[in-house]
Amino acid sequence: MISPAEREAEGRERLLAAYDELIPGVVGNPYIPHWPLPAQSALLGLHKGGASSGRVTQALYGGAAGGGKSDALLMAAAQFVQEPNYAGICFRRTITDLQQPGALLDRAMEWWVPAGVHWNGSSRIFTFPSGSKIAFAYLSKPNDHLNYQGAEYQYTAWDELTQWPTAAPYKWVGISRVRRGANTGIPLRTYAASNPGGPGHDWVKRMFMGGTCPDTGADLPPEHPYIPARIRDNPYIDQEAYVEGLMDLHPTVREQLLNGDWSAREPGDYFRAEWFGPLLDPAHIWAMADCIRVRWWDLAASEKETAAKTAGVRMARHRSGVRAIEHCRSFRATPGKRDDLIIQTAQADGPSVVVGLEIEPGSGGIAQFHALETRLKAQGFRVSGARPTVIHGDRERQLITRGSERMAAKQGRADPVASCLERGYQRRGEGPRSSAPWWGLDERKPVAEQKDGLRLFSGPWVADFLSIVEGFPDGATCDEVDAVSGAWAYLEAHPFGLRTPARRSVAAATSAEAHPDDRPTPSKDSWRL
Repeated sequence: MISPAEREAEGRERLLAAYDELIPGVVGNPYIPHWPLPAQSALLGLHKGGASSGRVTQALYGGAAGGGKSDALLMAAAQFVQEPNYAGICFRRTITDLQQPGALLDRAMEWWVPAGVHWNGSSRIFTFPSGSKIAFAYLSKPNDHLNYQGAEYQYTAWDELTQWPTAAPYKWVGISRVRRGANTGIPLRTYAASNPGGPGHDWVKRMFMGGTCPDTGADLPPEHPYIPARIRDNPYIDQEAYVEGLMDLHPTVREQLLNGDWSAREPGDYFRAEWFGPLLDPAHIWAMADCIRVRWWDLAASEKETAAKTAGVRMARHRSGVRAIEHCRSFRATPGKRDDLIIQTAQADGPSVVVGLEIEPGSGGIAQFHALETRLKAQGFRVSGARPTVIHGDRERQLITRGSERMAAKQGRADPVASCLERGYQRRGEGPRSSAPWWGLDERKPVAEQKDGLRLFSGPWVADFLSIVEGFPDGATCDEVDAVSGAWAYLEAHPFGLRTPARRSVAAATSAEAHPDDRPTPSKDSWRL
């Protein structure tokens, strides 16, 4: 007769066998020192669906702080170390991140060295008794990932994935370097863990949670699974003390870390979404008779994912003084394709929109400008070029309400734009009452009567635009900000110049599509004011 203890032991063995079938490499593994949490188990068994396909299984784990992200990545790394030909690598953004107390490498030392795993400090590689290896590395420079061109791994881990500004390192090492021999059944996996926020927040969110197509506005499904985990799911840490420490953080950061809220964003230093006010309806775009328009281009010339983008921002300045961004387009392209796209955009904008081009330093920048200027002017477009500068006029200096702590070129050019944006927010009385003398002067006034500020027309491009400019100057790119600064500077130097709308007489022979600066000066008899 089976005793209760034997029956219990038999039931336990059955449960462990069932678990091992679903999630192999955990039961009895001396290099995984504690039982996985439910969310961690979900990650460790994720590869089962495509283990035989030869494809790389990808996933993002975490979201909130304290959800066991580091443990999950290390458990996944140790799952198949009994295989002699198994190799894995774990990445952090910088060597400082890699060596932090309690971080991924420090925890691996606590787990594996006491269990008999050999550690080579110079190469940062753990060698297991079977001969399998787990390396630890960092990728801090834009092209560091190219150092792994000949490498071969079956597992890569990416701790705090949002710290990488672009997806290039992740895709290069985490996808192209993950492969296996013909006679091995080791699954191919690339797993990441991260909190929201950081310079790579947007590309990570799009990849693992979906997003919006910037061209069509259609919803994009996630490319790979996301496994959320929160501090309340982790019994191995002091939850109350951890949560109490998060209470002192900025509310946005607190939402990101406590609840894993990927929609929460830190307030920008130069641009904030609320400062633009309610989005304007593009169906009611300002008439050309009431404003002057420019699309300013910040130029680049490469299709590489790590390269800068060519960005063009179309901005209008109403006769009343208020400005508005009507559209933004950015892309990576070679010089020939780039110029073709700029001309296509000018054709879509129409001849009433000035085409502004940043002139790069050196003689090559002049030649590049003249070549594109010639093509644009041949099709009837007005072209303006300028070198970027941080030199502000007397009027600008008087109105700059905030200044960069260090006057780097890009921040210096963005200062007057950010000041204009924030002034408009205060003039409309949309935020906390300010001591500024202009607070509330444009409150409840229609846009056409607002004297200052920078507004934003709605469109499918707006979400990506805001995510980029709100991250300035700490984000991955600032090409769109450079284009905004260029457009703002052009309109500051070319104000409309009329305080009240002018009505043309029937006899006035001027095309409605002509740019205001190109229209002939009318006689006093041809205008009725």
